Amino acid sequence: MQKIDKLGSMPLETEKGFKKYKTKNWGEIPEVIKAPLRQQLYDEQHGVCCYCCKSLGKEKTTIEHLKSRNDYPDRCFDYDNLLLSCRTAKQCDNAKGSQELPLTPLMDECENEIKINLAGELESDSERGIESIALLKLNNRQIRNWRKSLIDMISFVFDPTQSNSPPISIQDPQNLRLILNSCADLNQKYELEYIVKKLTK
Repeated sequence: MQKIDKLGSMPLETEKGFKKYKTKNWGEIPEVIKAPLRQQLYDEQHGVCCYCCKSLGKEKTTIEHLKSRNDYPDRCFDYDNLLLSCRTAKQCDNAKGSQELPLTPLMDECENEIKINLAGELESDSERGIESIALLKLNNRQIRNWRKSLIDMISFVFDPTQSNSPPISIQDPQNLRLILNSCADLNQKYELEYIVKKLTK
């Protein structure tokens, strides 16, 4: 999880469409109305999931209501309540369902309260961080292995004189910049930047 800055507002086409469908269930709203919103959230989050920070395929996303539609119907069409999540089974939005997160990607504190170790596991010293990681299932084997593979990809730029636990220092920032700038896939660049940010905090 990383901090998401909600800098935009509801796209005009989506806002107009939502007014027309306000009395309908979210699932009944045509995708053509949600598409500009989905794209804006995708751009705002740099193409990564709001929870696991893994690259999103545009067709494999869900518009996530941070405060659930069931418990907060008045926030259903509130732009500041909408994020883009992956559809990974038993993880992220699928694991969260309608539950409320004690620590969210909209809180500044998620940057410091959720850390990553060199094995690719997320850790936290706070109760709400531990609870949010568990609720979203952010330490399952698949996601840990993905994080570990990114860490391994850049580990040669770490300072070898340090201990094996973060925060770590980057001994070769020039090579790290080269790796990031040479990523053919912009989303992978954002994934790597997320890992570096978490490791060096």
